[in-house]
Amino acid sequence: MDPLAKVSILSPLAMLQMHHHKPKKSWIRSVMSDVKRSLLDMSPGGKTDDADEEPDDHIESNETFGEFCTRQAQNVVHFLVEDWFLSALLGIITAVLSVGMDVAIEVLQHAHVTFYDKMLEISTYLAFSQWVAHIVILTMFSAIFCQIVSKQAVGSGIPEVKVIMHGFKMENYLTTRTLVAKMVGLTLAMGGGLPIGKEGPFVHMGAIVATLLSKITSACQYSAFFSNEGREMEMLSSGCAVGIACTFSAPIGAVLYAIESTSKYFAVKNYWRGFLAATCSAIVFRCANFFVTAEQSGTITAFYQTRFPTDCFLVEELPIFLLLGFISGLMGSLFIFIHRQISIFRSKNKVYKLIFRNNFLAFTVFMAFVVGVLTFPNGLGRYFAGRLTFRETMADFFNNCTWVSNDSRRCPDSILTHWTGGTEGDVSIFTSLVLYYILYFILVAICISINVPAGVFVPSFIIGAAGGRLMGETMVVLFPEGMRGPGGPPIHPGLYAVVGAAAYTGAVTHTLSVSVIICELTGQLSPILPVLIAMLMGNAVCKFLQPSIYESIIRVKKYPYLPDLPPSRVSVHTVKVEQLMVTDVIYITKDMTYREMKDILQLAPHLRSFPIVTDHENKILLGSVAKRYLTMLLRRHVLVNQQDSRNIGRITPAEIFNTIRRTSMRLSRRSPSRRSNSSQTRENSIPETARSDAVSNDQVEFVSERTISGNTLLSISPLHCPNNIPLQAVFTRPSSADLSKAETNADILLNRNIDLDEIAIDAAPFQLVLGSSLYKVHTLFSLLGLSHAYVTDCGKLVGVVGLKELRDAMANIYVRGAVAPVKPDRKLTSGTYLDMSQVHRDKLMNPPSTPPANGHSINIESPKFGNSLTVPPMAL
Repeated sequence: MDPLAKVSILSPLAMLQMHHHKPKKSWIRSVMSDVKRSLLDMSPGGKTDDADEEPDDHIESNETFGEFCTRQAQNVVHFLVEDWFLSALLGIITAVLSVGMDVAIEVLQHAHVTFYDKMLEISTYLAFSQWVAHIVILTMFSAIFCQIVSKQAVGSGIPEVKVIMHGFKMENYLTTRTLVAKMVGLTLAMGGGLPIGKEGPFVHMGAIVATLLSKITSACQYSAFFSNEGREMEMLSSGCAVGIACTFSAPIGAVLYAIESTSKYFAVKNYWRGFLAATCSAIVFRCANFFVTAEQSGTITAFYQTRFPTDCFLVEELPIFLLLGFISGLMGSLFIFIHRQISIFRSKNKVYKLIFRNNFLAFTVFMAFVVGVLTFPNGLGRYFAGRLTFRETMADFFNNCTWVSNDSRRCPDSILTHWTGGTEGDVSIFTSLVLYYILYFILVAICISINVPAGVFVPSFIIGAAGGRLMGETMVVLFPEGMRGPGGPPIHPGLYAVVGAAAYTGAVTHTLSVSVIICELTGQLSPILPVLIAMLMGNAVCKFLQPSIYESIIRVKKYPYLPDLPPSRVSVHTVKVEQLMVTDVIYITKDMTYREMKDILQLAPHLRSFPIVTDHENKILLGSVAKRYLTMLLRRHVLVNQQDSRNIGRITPAEIFNTIRRTSMRLSRRSPSRRSNSSQTRENSIPETARSDAVSNDQVEFVSERTISGNTLLSISPLHCPNNIPLQAVFTRPSSADLSKAETNADILLNRNIDLDEIAIDAAPFQLVLGSSLYKVHTLFSLLGLSHAYVTDCGKLVGVVGLKELRDAMANIYVRGAVAPVKPDRKLTSGTYLDMSQVHRDKLMNPPSTPPANGHSINIESPKFGNSLTVPPMAL
């Protein structure tokens, strides 16, 4: 054994003998210190005996037992408040809002049917008027309320949350006004009877509640925990899970669905927060439903409890479930395609614009009227149970009985009257199911795009259940005694409805967590194998043909989001980064002058960062610098020095205030028209480049001749001068000779070389090498949240690639595969080509507008129709 190790091991025993004569407290403290030092000596990175020993004061702790308990109690309180309490509060608040909305929706839907029955006793025409008017009026109020309070409440909300979760801040989407508009608008729209769901809006509401809680707790300055951006994303993810849990009271599937629908890459450390919030939400939701409706007899049961036997399916039925999944995948892709084409038609068709004139209310009211006419119970609605709500329809579809057989498994008449045309029973159940499937397939695709809050999850669930029930009833007709003949297990059409609902919904949303939701929804695990088989098949088919419904909406609204790559596309591996990148890059060199830098800033106003290279010949990438730092550098060395050069003899305070008083009195005597003409003259004197930048919402200040010259003093008071001009330059009296001297000094200052050592430079911007495939570039952009990356070859800057290039390459990936986009000549906002050959003897073309970095605000225009928002041209 090593002698040093032997000494280290035996040292604690020797120290016990050395310190036995000391007082008890001092002896214990000394022994613990010696043991700690001996453990450090035994560690691989510990000090040896030859090293200088630290004094005992650095190892010993003077903390008393009471101080120790106080510190641990504070840690426990902080842990409970920062994590457990906020997550639980998020679930409880969202669940309370959900229960209140559910009660209001049930009251409105019940009133719809009740008043219809009373009017039907008087006249059929009066009943028809009441049925249609109820839907039209409530839908109109919903659209008007959303338009007045918050236009961002329109639509599902999951696409917007998906974009926000990937680092882009969308204004007014996570505010209190949007929450109120979402709640009231969804309650009126669903209470009116539109075929829409509440899952998407509930996810949006949960995200809003999480954001509001984060803003409230950010005022706590005792800990940096609340001010962390990562914490906001954690709360946002938990809020999405709470929204799903409030829809079906399914906490496990809610967390998984929130991850699949809103995140590409999920941090496992946030897992338990989502489960805690979703569990609290589900508990409150169930308890509140019991106390409000008193239907569950005090026990927590499934939302749509099914009672399938353990052996509810046979091995021979698995190919039928596989076929059901294949059909669901095809129909799901067709549904996404139809919805996207409807949105494009409404935005481009001239006849549509001539009829509805881009009015947010006209088409919404028209679709409400169409829904009311089609679902009128005494009209076409009697052929497909138009009287029933989605909740009642789902209970009929999942019922463990048959609609066509005459044996003991036949459904009761109370259910059959819904699907056989009433008490007469002259309508075939196959006719009812086919009509239901086709009509709601089209109506849902249109109604989720009108100008009201609307979700797509629940309608997709119902459509899939209708398709599965249709196949199940067909199987009962083909095999009345079961697939194994008399004495064998019978066929359960309700099981086919469950499998069809899961397969179709999973195909439309591109998620697999629906299988977990369906088990929590029905309270049974017996159908899990058929559900998984059909769902995997439906997902594979739909993913190959179309993007998910949420990504399709993102494409229609043109949000800045990088879509997922579809599976089994060889082109994503063959297309290389050199086919996507823009080679004409504007860059900054070490020996560039301030004049050249000023010209670049003026002619490239949309770029927010510039690469720094060694020189024009080698172009070795040294780093990246933000535009605001270049602007600050230009102001510091040109503007301030220029103003200092004009500093001459000071005037007295009396002269200063007399000048201010005379100027104010002279301006007060001006007529309003003369004053407006003066303002217009000043506005016309501004250069075009400065005026165009002033109109834009660019947060980075634009540099122009107006800001460089310093002649921007307000005529009323020199104390209110813009552009942060020093006051010493204001309180001067320049002469004509001084002005000419200042112009000469300005030329000298602009011709100096820039000093990059004074500004913050990112010395390691993200780089890609030549030969990187589109698959690799897409993965890195998605995983790291990049907005752009520079392409280098042995350190030499050869190009830049951004989100815009990736989206252009993937624009038609489902039809043609990944294709390198055409690189047109880029133009600036002024309409001129960027040719800087006079500046640094090289032609510099404006590269693709670099997408805003994560956290940059996006200004969304007001919707022109429905919920199809348009994003103005930006640096994306």
